[in-house]
Amino acid sequence: MKFSELADVYDRISEAGNDAARVKLLAEALRNADKKELAAVAHFSFGELARPEYSDRLGIGPATIRDQVAAIAGKTPPEIDDEVRESGDMSAAVAAYANGNDRLRVDELWSRVSDAIDNDEPRASLVAYVFKNTTPAGAKYFTRMALNQMRINVGLGTLTRSIAAAFDVKASAVEHLYAMTNDIGLATVKAREGEAALEHGGLELFRPYQFMNAHKIDDPDLIIPESAPSKKNWILETKYDGARLQIHIQKRPWQVRMYSRRLNDDTVAMPDIVAALKVAWRGGDAIIEGEAVAFDAGLTKKLPFSAVLQRIGRRRGIEDAAREMPMVLFPFDVLLIGREGLMEVPQSERRKRLATLFEPTERVRTADSLVTNRRKDMDGFFKRAVKAGQEGIMVKDPDARYTPGKRAEKWMKLKPAFETLDVVVVGGIWGSGRRKGLLSSLIVAVVSSKNDFLTVGKVGTGFSEQTLRDLTSRLAPRVITTVGRTVEIEPEIVIEVDFQDIQKTDRYSSGYALRIPRFRVERTDKSIREADTLSRLERLYKQSH
Repeated sequence: MKFSELADVYDRISEAGNDAARVKLLAEALRNADKKELAAVAHFSFGELARPEYSDRLGIGPATIRDQVAAIAGKTPPEIDDEVRESGDMSAAVAAYANGNDRLRVDELWSRVSDAIDNDEPRASLVAYVFKNTTPAGAKYFTRMALNQMRINVGLGTLTRSIAAAFDVKASAVEHLYAMTNDIGLATVKAREGEAALEHGGLELFRPYQFMNAHKIDDPDLIIPESAPSKKNWILETKYDGARLQIHIQKRPWQVRMYSRRLNDDTVAMPDIVAALKVAWRGGDAIIEGEAVAFDAGLTKKLPFSAVLQRIGRRRGIEDAAREMPMVLFPFDVLLIGREGLMEVPQSERRKRLATLFEPTERVRTADSLVTNRRKDMDGFFKRAVKAGQEGIMVKDPDARYTPGKRAEKWMKLKPAFETLDVVVVGGIWGSGRRKGLLSSLIVAVVSSKNDFLTVGKVGTGFSEQTLRDLTSRLAPRVITTVGRTVEIEPEIVIEVDFQDIQKTDRYSSGYALRIPRFRVERTDKSIREADTLSRLERLYKQSH
């Protein structure tokens, strides 16, 4: 299948009047794909140019696209910027000038992008090749995928329903395997093989799954009321102020891979944890989860979360950082032992099995925990965690199964009353005066149920001058369109903000506005799909009004 043919399908999907029509069109494209291109068709339809764990290494931003369009058009980059500003769409400018020879095939594009990442090839050369070898429509959708702006109204639900329709399987089975593997291409290939293949797909070493997430609870009475003990003995765990890791361990030969919440492989950045695990480990092959917390060089004082962010994803100065800000691992769950998957095993049993796998050391410590049904015990445990500088506590149902990719009711997070949201940066406003040349305000958004970004306000305070410079240097290359001083930015960066109130408004696409939002920290450990949702924003509004 030529990539241009797939792009033409995307055009028809974007013009479809309802989801049923979109499912029919996409199912046909999937059904017609041959074996070597099926996975790529699924990834592209989900807006993925490469495997998800490569997302932070794609390295194709608006500036790279613009420069190649300028070269094709015989214009200067500022002239292309003017055209994009007028249309509001970088991909429209690309389609106006890129008109290649239509030789690029779907499987070739997938391979070329993957090879460029693996071999660290110049991204400008990759973009130039694509533009020279596909049609305007093909160049348009390549651009949209690169900039996380697919805009064909195909989210996970539509895609899984399309896969199910194409191969006569259950959409829920497709979605479950996707959550287990974080690989929509693999889920699609298995769907073609039939329902049994979907059901037999499971956890494997060195293939990350999607994390299960907790609900944030603002009222502890919803867990254990003050009036009487709970009928259930809840598992309480300290919510450490660190980076959550998914750790895959192979005993022989010894190999460890650590995946961050973004499901990127961050093993290289944390050699100290790899070494500490080798000393503490008493089990065989396994997949565990834990929280990595930064300490001072003497391992006596916990460092703030900003130190954790300096360690995660680091590519330079790793040994010095590990020496100055060593990490301590607090394991809290186990999902695989040998070939036995434990996601369907109750939380209480997983906890017992985890304890047999490692010997606590100075660098690999048992997470603080308590089992209780009494509110007094929970309040005391919470106060001790907060006093120790931790984020709060986790409250887990002892019967909870692990549901990958879901925000489950049976895991709850209690934090101090001072509320925050993790929001996606989708735009900004260039500053003037002292902030000239800097993005002085950031336009931020929450995520809808359809994975759209819905704006909730502008954040202009809480930044140090250096933080603002660092953010501007990384956001400026992601600018898609400019209108006056206001810019639209490729959604890629998540920040944590606090605020004083939530108000209803028609000024922002979410229908709500954060009152006096203030920047707290960049959440480099989180992907944009882990940002807070519209449903949580609505819940917080109802609780406070």
